[in-house]
Amino acid sequence: MSAPAVQASNAAKRFGRVQALSGVSFSVQPQTITAFLGENGAGKTTAIKLVLGFLRPDSGRIGCRGGRIGYVPERPAFFPWLRGRDIITTTGRAYGVGAEDLAGKIAAMSARIGFETNLLERRVPGYSLGNQKKLAFLQNLILAPDILIADEPFSSLDPPAIRGVRELFVEMRGEGKTLLLSSHLIGEMERICDRFIILKRGRVVIEDDLARLRDNFRFIRPPAGRLRLKAPLHEDECVPPLWSRPTPAGVVALAEKSEAARLAREAPGSARVKLEEPTLESLYFFFTS
Repeated sequence: MSAPAVQASNAAKRFGRVQALSGVSFSVQPQTITAFLGENGAGKTTAIKLVLGFLRPDSGRIGCRGGRIGYVPERPAFFPWLRGRDIITTTGRAYGVGAEDLAGKIAAMSARIGFETNLLERRVPGYSLGNQKKLAFLQNLILAPDILIADEPFSSLDPPAIRGVRELFVEMRGEGKTLLLSSHLIGEMERICDRFIILKRGRVVIEDDLARLRDNFRFIRPPAGRLRLKAPLHEDECVPPLWSRPTPAGVVALAEKSEAARLAREAPGSARVKLEEPTLESLYFFFTS
C-alpha cells in the first residue's frame, strides 16, 4: 500500500480550556476522495489547519507528504485592494505558470466552476460570497495541486457550481490527485467519496472505506422493544463484528452481513426486523448519536 498523502498520529491541540483535538489519528490515502465529517466544533477545521501547518500540534504528528498542496477555506480572504486578476496573476507567477498557459487555465477552470471571468477586473470585496469561493477554487486549480484540501467546498455556491465542482473533484481523483473535503453536506460527500473520517468532540469515532461497509455490513433495526444481543459490545474499535446504539425503538446494531442475518433471525418479532445497507448519512448519525 502507498504511503498516506495525509496522516495524523495521536495529534492533540488545546486552545486555553478547550481541548479541540484529543489524540487524533487518521490517514488519507493517495488518489482518493476522503470526506471529513463532524458536527460544529468537532475539530475538523483545527485538524485541517494542523495538516497545512497553520497551527502546530501540542503533541503527536500531523501533516501532508510531498506534492503541491491546494487549500480552499470555508471563508476565503483576499487583500481588499486587489482585483481578482491581480490575485490570480500573482499566484500564477509565484508558482511558475506562464502567461499563455495561465490564460488558458483561467478560461477552462472558470467555465468548469461557473465563474464569470469579467469579475476578474473588479476588486474582490465587490464579489458575492459565492463568487469569492469560486475565486478561491480558481486560484488553487490553476496550480494543478497534487493534494486539494477544501473546508466546506460547496458553501455559498449555486447549484450549477456545486455540480461543476463535484464533477471536477471526481476528474481530479481520476488524474491521480488526492482530495480531503470537510463538509456538512453528507449527501454530496456520499456521491463522490471513497473513504470517510468522522470526528466527534475532538476524537475520531470512525475512519473507513464507504464501499467496504456498504458491501459487508448491515444495520439491524428492530420494530419495537430491545434487540437481544448475544455477542459482546466492543466500544474501542471502529467497526468490530458488532456495534450497537440504543434508540427509543430499541437497540440498533451494525454488524457484518452474516452476523446481522443471525441476529435478525433470533430477535423477538424477527419477521419485522429490518436489515438495511449502510449509507454515509446513516453511518454518520449512528456513530455520532
